[in-house]
Amino acid sequence: MLISKPRATDLTKAEPADEPLPVIGAEEIEPRFRAVVGRAGERRGIRLERIYWDGLGRMSSAGKMTTADLVQYTASQMPESGNLASLLRVLSLKWALRRLDAVEDIASMTNLNAVIQASPSPAILLTHDKKIQYFNDPFLSMLRQRLPMGDTAQLTKSLRFSVDTQIEQAITTLNLNRGKTLNTGFSIGVGTQSMRGQINLALAPTHEKSMLIGYISRY
Repeated sequence: MLISKPRATDLTKAEPADEPLPVIGAEEIEPRFRAVVGRAGERRGIRLERIYWDGLGRMSSAGKMTTADLVQYTASQMPESGNLASLLRVLSLKWALRRLDAVEDIASMTNLNAVIQASPSPAILLTHDKKIQYFNDPFLSMLRQRLPMGDTAQLTKSLRFSVDTQIEQAITTLNLNRGKTLNTGFSIGVGTQSMRGQINLALAPTHEKSMLIGYISRY
């Protein structure tokens, strides 16, 4: 297993995962009519596709308001020649994109590296293709203690790392058990020297591709 430690100013960016485009069902594109009654009793009949009604519902929940309040807010911004349904579609997509930007920023590789570096125990980031993307200083200290070698660059270059559970199997198991961790064994070898221990694996909070955070619990 390859290992590389990024510099703070030179982070390795993972390639984004290939995501298939969603399939659109016939019922999703059929406009649905709803009568929305505001606080003052004003009644508006609106036709929107189901996905936009779903989006308005999520916006309403996040903003702790009713759908009628959200419609009233949107109507207050509508120009004289505007179309309320079109404006609601734009608002729904704009809100979703803003949410997506915020999530992608939080789940960036930069923040993920910070999570690894903040751990007081040895921690690593494992990619789907069995590479150590990031590791922290306690991990390096553990290697120096248990696998003494004079040159750090030589140590990391010749390092062999493996876990007892297949990476793909671990990712599948954790995807099926969200919020859980997986404890398994690991082994590290450098030249004729080797060591074993236990590691706790969790899904890495990143959107870029499937990866695992590993916290070494015993060595």
